[in-house]
Amino acid sequence: METRLPIEPVLWAQTAAPGMPAPPLDGEAEADVAIVGAGYCGLTAALHLVEAGRSVVVVEAEEPGFGGSGRNNGHCVPDWTWQEPSDIDARFGARGDRVNNLQGDAADLVYTLIRDHQISCEAVQSGTLTVVRDQKNVAGLRTKYDDWARLGKRVRWVERADMGDYIASDAFPAAILFEDGGHLNPMGFCRGLAAAAMKAGARVHGKSPATRLERHGERWRVTTPGGRVMAKSVLLATNAHRHGLWPGLDSSYYIVRAVGVATDPLPEDVRRAVLPRDNNVQELHHPHEFFFYFDGDGRLLTGGAAGLGVDQSAQQVERWVGAEISRLFPDLGPIRFAHYWQGLVDMTPKRFAGVHRLADNLYTAIGFSGRGVPTATAVGRDIATMLISGDEDAMALPLTPLPWAPFSRLGSSLIANILLPAKRILGKLS
Repeated sequence: METRLPIEPVLWAQTAAPGMPAPPLDGEAEADVAIVGAGYCGLTAALHLVEAGRSVVVVEAEEPGFGGSGRNNGHCVPDWTWQEPSDIDARFGARGDRVNNLQGDAADLVYTLIRDHQISCEAVQSGTLTVVRDQKNVAGLRTKYDDWARLGKRVRWVERADMGDYIASDAFPAAILFEDGGHLNPMGFCRGLAAAAMKAGARVHGKSPATRLERHGERWRVTTPGGRVMAKSVLLATNAHRHGLWPGLDSSYYIVRAVGVATDPLPEDVRRAVLPRDNNVQELHHPHEFFFYFDGDGRLLTGGAAGLGVDQSAQQVERWVGAEISRLFPDLGPIRFAHYWQGLVDMTPKRFAGVHRLADNLYTAIGFSGRGVPTATAVGRDIATMLISGDEDAMALPLTPLPWAPFSRLGSSLIANILLPAKRILGKLS
């Protein structure tokens, strides 16, 4: 078992609305579906399953949102992190449009769930601005825009001349506005999903790590320190947290450590001067997948992927993030961050999410690779649809063999200590 990063320093855990109590599992439980992991994927699946009349028990090692769901950057972006829609078409052939529509419609699914279940999570659907800083990358960004426009998604091309309507910096020659995108408090969203699932009839148990998973006749048995769940089907939705429950699963992805930082609340006139339309901004081709926006209380939030090596302290991370913000917005003056936190991202060798059948009625979803809010939510809904219908083709993503990440633990260490620090240094020199 791994060492778990504490949740208390995470800004989202401090500012999100309190969650419903999720007491530890105590004794025996029966369910149609047992779900291990109370993040976006597991909780969205649970919600849709119970709404369709299925009984569900969710077991979570800590509390809903404790993992990556409660620590991420709060983006809700209907775009792939690492691929273009044309890459998806090339990979999946005739199924490509289904897979692209899964992602292209994912942000709207998130905000629909927030509205339907009245989830309090600082949700803003003002659009996500995807920017590039180097002229050499404009053509690739335009290809991305053309791909999503071909699929009928709500995207807008923004030239440098119009950039001031969205962002008070002349650093970016072009951008795509994903109009369905936005930002939110990710822990608030996760706690809201848990509450919605429990109100609909799901049992969600915190402080109940799954310690053993085994076949028992025609059913599966999930064991926790306080009890056991017997279920026809099981979904392992633990993402970047290794647990040893199934052979090969812990070696199917690499772990990337990401950081977030936030200022104290800034005055409204300052915020509107920086981002007039309250968009969240992500920069492609940046060494750390850079992002920034303002939360509901006016804090400037930013961060990105960070290695452990030269970037292991809060002060070191704040220096490079602060330098980036000061370079873009010199009128802000010195940037001082009041909050710092870390989270883990699971990344498969192909840097793409997948749903995998491990055995009869045993499934997992891994590799959201930096798109936890929209993609994990959409995949969780699709898995529920598949379990309800009994048709594995009901999902947009086809079931694929579990990937293998060579030297997964060593590779994760190399990414953290060498690759990401080197990217930052080379990025400063370029």
